[in-house]
Amino acid sequence: MLDALAVITAVLALLALVYLRTPIFVALGTSGLLGLLLLEGWRGLEQVPIAFVSQLESYSLVAAPMYILMGEILAVGGLGRAIFRFAHAWLGRLPGGLGVTAVGSSTVFGALSGVSLSAVTVVGRMAVPEMLTRGYRPSFASGAVVASGALAMLIPPSLMFILYSAISGVSIGALFAGGIVPGLLLAGLMVVFVVIMAVVKPELAPRAEESITWTDRWKTFRDVAPALVLIAIVLGSIYTGLATATEAAGIGAIGAFLVVGIFDRALTRENLKRILVGTTQISGSLLIIVGSAFVFSQMLVVVRAAEAITGFIGGLSVPDPVIVIGLLIIVMALGCLIDAASLLLVITPILLPIFEAMGYDPLWVGVILVVTLETAVITPPVGLNLYAMKSVVPSLDIGAIIRGALPYLAIEAGLVVLMVFVPEIATWFPSITAG
Repeated sequence: MLDALAVITAVLALLALVYLRTPIFVALGTSGLLGLLLLEGWRGLEQVPIAFVSQLESYSLVAAPMYILMGEILAVGGLGRAIFRFAHAWLGRLPGGLGVTAVGSSTVFGALSGVSLSAVTVVGRMAVPEMLTRGYRPSFASGAVVASGALAMLIPPSLMFILYSAISGVSIGALFAGGIVPGLLLAGLMVVFVVIMAVVKPELAPRAEESITWTDRWKTFRDVAPALVLIAIVLGSIYTGLATATEAAGIGAIGAFLVVGIFDRALTRENLKRILVGTTQISGSLLIIVGSAFVFSQMLVVVRAAEAITGFIGGLSVPDPVIVIGLLIIVMALGCLIDAASLLLVITPILLPIFEAMGYDPLWVGVILVVTLETAVITPPVGLNLYAMKSVVPSLDIGAIIRGALPYLAIEAGLVVLMVFVPEIATWFPSITAG
């Protein structure tokens, strides 16, 4: 009984600190320390520094700063514009062409950066002003960018998979492979939605008659080819077994330097400073959250929270898919209050044993959690993609941005339900690459 009260007190403290807009690493660390203090006294706090450091020493986490560095390098070059022109040349003739182009650009850029904020910032800066100039409704224009920017969380190289791997022990390469099919499927569903809405409600996206020749298309392909080669080298080296995901991250960072330095000639002193500062800030923020979330998780381990919940759920006479969907709905709700990375670190130690007890593959668990948590970056009040879109195009009303993103929540929820009943969506491609 006292253990339960200690955990409830810690969870309420976490929610209160989040509500007060306390930095998430402070909220997680403080509430975790409070719970450990109530559970084990000062003895429980003595192991925190060692546990904190040991968590950050995980080899798989080395990949995170490397992929962040790769994304920051590519963001300063002309690659974003090249990707946008490439997507527009090949997809722009479709109804809602610029919206489709935004989704396509975010998909490609997501395969280079692994950070949704970068995708929204780079693609949004080019796509949304162009759409507004051509008469697109602001909510429709911003929604396509905000939602598709979240694909960077799912399409490898994904920082979310790196974090999940550090907790679960599942291979990063297998997780990357598991994210490809759901990521491309989700991108396809977003394209279908944009096209259907543009056909049904032409006022949302006025169609412009443009003459795009095959010469234009191949020129844009030539401009973006170095980036596509870089993606192939990074992911190909992982799936062929030539390099681990961490080694591939280093290869990607070096390749990004070459692409931006040789093809874009953008490695000026100012850009180098911007790259290093951005990488340090993002990496530092991410890693301190990882350590703080581990402190909170330690408290849950002490009280055997996962075992207790697994035993309770095991006694329910409810089909497993219904339980899984119910738990994922709770995760979506929590995503409205806590950022995706922090939430993944907190819920994985709890949900992974539950899903494994039901017979689900840990790899599938990681993929479906990331798909579910994509909603966290496009739902208020902590949907970071929403505010990134506002900062990129200040003239947009935040209400319009939120309205534009809401339909995509239904698309992502639909994919989550489909993956519950067809887990092979996540496990099929990894089984091929492993063979």
